[in-house]
This record gives sequence, C-alpha cells and structure tokens, in this order.
Amino acid sequence: MASSLFLRKGLFFLLLLSGEQLFAGQSLADQVDMGSTRELYGAECRKQVGDIPEFACSDGVPVPITVDGKSVPATKSMVCDRPALLPNGSGSDGQCVPNSRILSLSTETMQIAVMCRQKIIRPADKMEFDEIDIVAHNPKTGATCWFQAEGKPSQPVSGEKVPSPTSQPSSPFWNAPEITFKDGCGTCHDNDPFMFSPFVGQVWNRMPVNPFGPYYHVDLPSPHRVGFSGWPTRTLNPTDNTCLGCHRIGIAETCRQLTDEMTGRFPEGADDWARRFPGSHAMPPDIGITQTSWNSIYKSSVDQIRSCCQKPDQPACRITAIPAYPPPN
Repeated sequence: MASSLFLRKGLFFLLLLSGEQLFAGQSLADQVDMGSTRELYGAECRKQVGDIPEFACSDGVPVPITVDGKSVPATKSMVCDRPALLPNGSGSDGQCVPNSRILSLSTETMQIAVMCRQKIIRPADKMEFDEIDIVAHNPKTGATCWFQAEGKPSQPVSGEKVPSPTSQPSSPFWNAPEITFKDGCGTCHDNDPFMFSPFVGQVWNRMPVNPFGPYYHVDLPSPHRVGFSGWPTRTLNPTDNTCLGCHRIGIAETCRQLTDEMTGRFPEGADDWARRFPGSHAMPPDIGITQTSWNSIYKSSVDQIRSCCQKPDQPACRITAIPAYPPPN
C-alpha cells in the first residue's frame, strides 16, 4: 500500500512538472486567458519597440493656434491658419482648438511621439485632454505600436501623470487594442509613423522623424491577431518625382485626402490665410517661393501622384512595399 501511495504521488508530481513546463513554453499570446489583450499588446510592444515610460502632458509643447499669424482668443468653431486635419468630431469646438501638446519620449533606440489632444476649449494650464495618443517606433526594425486613451465630454482624461502603456499589469487608462485599431490610425500614417501636417508642423522640431526607414505595425501573434498588421504599408514610386525626394507617398489616405490638403484644397476650419498661397500649399513647407515657382517646380509631380492614386496599376507608378524587419515567428 505504501509503494502504491508513493507511485501515485510520484505520478502526480511528474504530471504537475510536465504541465508547468508546457505552460512555461507557451507564448504570452497563447496564454490569452491569463490577461487582457491590452496587457498582451503592451508586452508585445515592449518586446519589439521598448518600454514606454510614464509621462506628463505638461512636459510637452503647446501647438499654436493663430489667425493671420497672431494668437487670438479661442472661440467655438473659429477658423485659423493651420487647423487640425484629423476631424475632432461632433460635439467638439471645431478644428482650431488651442492647447493640444506634443511630447517626444524618444531615446537612442526608440522614437516615441505623444499627442495630448484638445477638442474642447480649456484653459492653457488645465492638464485635462479629450484624447492622448502615442506612436512608438523602433527605427532599426520598423516595429510600430499605437496607444490611445479617450475621455468623454464630461470626463476628460488626465494628463498629469500618464501611466505607461507597456507596464505589467496593464493600466485601464488605455483603450484595448481592438478599440485603437478601429480608429484606423495606420490608414493615415501610411508613409511612416510620423506624418507631417501644417498643424503639427508648427512644432515639427520637437517630433521624431523617420521618412525613409523601415516600417510595420506590431500585432499579436495568431490566433489573437487584432488587425494592425493589415494596415497599409505600400507606397507609390513614380520615377523622377520631386516629392519623393523628401518623403514617401502611401497608397491609402496620403493618396486620398492628404495630397489634396497639402497642395491647395482647403481643410475644414481654414481661414483666409489658409485659403491663399502659401498657406494653401503646405508641401513643401516654408520654402519661400511664389505660386508661379511652385507650379513650375512641383505641379507636374503632384499631378503624377494624383494620376497614380487614381490608377495605381500604371507601370510608371511602381507600387512598392515599405521595408520591414520583424522578428522571426
């Protein structure tokens, strides 16, 4: 009987040990029942990009709102020189809301941009925001992660002490990755992680930039994939196109909205300055030429891009995948 009891205990110990070894051999994504997808995504981003620190929006620089080059008191639905291109949506105070802030958390191995976004007019010293967004990028491999926190009209998010989105355990401050994915950030950021606009361009010297580096979107491994890896990362490469000397042309929103709004189409919230040259033509930025010179140097290249956007299968358009160096599965 003693030997039988010893045998049963030994068998139980072996089964327990085998189970622990099997569990330890699973990837974090395979253990999805052990935590939320928020935590899994944070862990995957920490592995592929790096650990994002806590931060305060007050450390960021305010994005100016001007009318004819001058700061003015903010009013609801006002127009301005450089309105935000990303729609602030119904219930906002328009596209010219002051006191959004840009912050770089970049290091030698990571490029991290933070936008603390105001959609409602608030005092400049009020560190409450309608949305806080992070783009975290590994310039060596191209790995890019997206994090988003959103408030409600009566309950903004605090920018005083913002928790890390890659910490363990994860913070409910941040949206689950499925919610962030539905906002389609990568559809607009189809050239590279950090997209220029006249609005953000006012503080562009505080932004990380990587216009020609590798680029891909970090996702969870199958079978728990969120969808980030399906965001577009292909570009147009027409030969001898002047625009491509400074940046790529993505085949999604760069082809649709952004090319037009950078070269003469007025965005929502544009004032008189933004409706006439040079305010109407943000690309290339601040080069000090006349509209006649702009037409002579750049118009044919923009026309070629528009043609390729409308019919990208033309041989001259040369659709090309952006280089990416993800880790082996």
